[in-house]
Amino acid sequence: MAKDLISPGEAMALRKRGLSEETCAKWDYTVGQFSGRPVQIANYRGETGQIVWQKIRFAPDADGKKDFLALGDKEAAGLYGQHLWRDAGRKIVITEGELDALSVSQAQGNKWPVVSVPNGAQGAAKAVAGALNYLLTFEEVIIMFDQDDPGRAAAQECALLFPPGRCKIASLPLKDANEMLVAGRVKELVGAIWEAKTYRPDGIVSISEMRERVL
Repeated sequence: MAKDLISPGEAMALRKRGLSEETCAKWDYTVGQFSGRPVQIANYRGETGQIVWQKIRFAPDADGKKDFLALGDKEAAGLYGQHLWRDAGRKIVITEGELDALSVSQAQGNKWPVVSVPNGAQGAAKAVAGALNYLLTFEEVIIMFDQDDPGRAAAQECALLFPPGRCKIASLPLKDANEMLVAGRVKELVGAIWEAKTYRPDGIVSISEMRERVL
């Protein structure tokens, strides 16, 4: 049985993350309390707009270990931010975490579709598969996961779920989108969306790549 949800919290600027109050409010990413401890709350909303699932982030411990807690009905949650972008469009970006989704959104003025998988790289393929019908309403899907081995592997696994030519994988010079935002490299972050490469399984190359190899 799912645990009871807690208070949705209050939206405020997250200065260490470079995120504005406006961005946090749009995404319903809030600050609150759980058992007397300060927490950050990613409120996932279902099709009716009601909060159905919450991902609770505790402050890192002395060793820097991150601790999370989930409350509510995960099956009804879908992708984080999915309720914000109901209409089909040209592009949608998928990130590995909620803070990265907020970062990409803020970098684009909170105007263009971005979503996040709920459980990081390890659960990315299952989450994307569950939302595939929704994602295919967009002409292009850009995967922007963490630039580490689990993130790269998950990006390729997710890309295989899409018809050929529909999915691209973005690369970043830093670990993730939030690090790019904090470092002030917003222009490069946005550029990475437009420069994302169409995913093709190993062994399949484009005519332009063949030309480059020949030259």
